[in-house]
Amino acid sequence: LDIETLAGKTLAVDASIWLIQFVKAMRDDESGSMVRSAHIVGSLRRILKLLFHKIKPVFVFDGGTPALKLRTLSRRRHRRAAHRMVIKET
Repeated sequence: LDIETLAGKTLAVDASIWLIQFVKAMRDDESGSMVRSAHIVGSLRRILKLLFHKIKPVFVFDGGTPALKLRTLSRRRHRRAAHRMVIKET
């Protein structure tokens, strides 16, 4: 599908898929870690490309929490709990 064929149309975008794609794809070449604000930078670039081609994006936030997000939240909880234990010990 050529992007030019969508000119003048409205395109529904699954926002959560976009965000996850950028978090996974945009990595630092040296360390392999996620580029800071990758989800914002990647989304902005893609939105600008759509607008350049006269495509109006409509963002859909639907469904449950993606597995990657659930893993991230779990890691954060564990990290906070570990920090609390260190604080209690000192």
